[in-house]
Amino acid sequence: MEINTHLSKIVEELIADITSNVIVKVDGAISSAISSKLAVYDYESHIREATHTAIEKRISEYVIDSKKLENRIVDKIRSTLDGAQEQTIKLVEVKVSEQLSKIDIDKAIISAVGITLSEKMSDYSFPPNSINSNSINLENFRISGNNINGGIIENFSSVGIEDRASQIALTILDDITVVENNLLTKDLTVQGSMTINGEFVVNGNVANDSNFFRNLVADTTFNTLQSINENLFNNYNTSIFKKIKQDGLDLNKITLNGAEMFNADALGSSITKSNLQSLGLLKELQVSGESLLAQTLYVTPKRIGINTIEPSAALTVWDDEIEIVAKKKSKDIGLLGTIRQQKLVITSNSKDNIVLAEDGSTQINDLKIGAMRFTTSNIPPNFVSERCHVVWNTNPNPGGPLGWICLGGANWANFGIID
Repeated sequence: MEINTHLSKIVEELIADITSNVIVKVDGAISSAISSKLAVYDYESHIREATHTAIEKRISEYVIDSKKLENRIVDKIRSTLDGAQEQTIKLVEVKVSEQLSKIDIDKAIISAVGITLSEKMSDYSFPPNSINSNSINLENFRISGNNINGGIIENFSSVGIEDRASQIALTILDDITVVENNLLTKDLTVQGSMTINGEFVVNGNVANDSNFFRNLVADTTFNTLQSINENLFNNYNTSIFKKIKQDGLDLNKITLNGAEMFNADALGSSITKSNLQSLGLLKELQVSGESLLAQTLYVTPKRIGINTIEPSAALTVWDDEIEIVAKKKSKDIGLLGTIRQQKLVITSNSKDNIVLAEDGSTQINDLKIGAMRFTTSNIPPNFVSERCHVVWNTNPNPGGPLGWICLGGANWANFGIID
């Protein structure tokens, strides 16, 4: 909405107020009413309101024509008071002109512009990098430390601090302060305990009346007196063993409390116990009691156990759940096998040659007695075999053979017809 249109509305409101109080027939009353209304009318307020609206659209290009504004107001009043007396019209023109002449329109507009810009700037958010640093007056510019948060301040200095580091030198945490490099200070006072993980070097002097110096001297003296005898022995002991290691030990006989320990190549008879863990080649070994070798072979009088220390026979061999024994069954009869409900297989070349079942039966798949070989089949054989090879029929029927016998090569004959 342009400013003239807005002022037209102002004039319409003004005229409506004037005409409601004008008595067209009475010139004096009209003059008095018009004068009083125009005297108290707030022109500046309406000009400011109109300017505020117009400046949002084209504040930089609009020019106010005060004479044109005056004529528009007078024309509007004339049209509204159509038919009023000529003297009244002239009076209105004079009064409006007098009131407008008292107002500095340019000043009012500038004031309105300033107020409008101030209101707009208070809510305006400048885009990043939109204000040139040369446009800011830094002479009296002050920033409180409360408004600084984060970032890196380079070349920082104050009355008591000068920062010339090129990297992090001091880290401050809630429970610890870390100095990232060497700490050089004139004096240092530690109220609590001090722990040094690296080398402790004192280039100066330690006061001999300090608690540290007195305690150090006292502890060193005490520890030296306590360990001097052991240290002397250890020194001589080390020298002796070093000499023995270099030159060897050449003693004909060694005794202990008068008893011979060993001489030449034999242990003394007084040595009856030992905890030897390694021996060379033994030519003879005699044991009178129990023996256990490698947690596997157990020997006790008249019993030998393998993987068991409780042999149930003269020879007992355990392999997981299987127990095989060799023992005397009765007079002049020996026993070799298993005494539990387990099968026993006699094998050769990883083949089950003879299987002794739990029920006492014996299974032999291929039996040879002298020159005769015995096997089984459910069909007549037709392969080449040696003479006298007997094949038993595992599917016998009436009228059929009990088996077949090889007459040489692939020549087979029935025998034992079943009737």
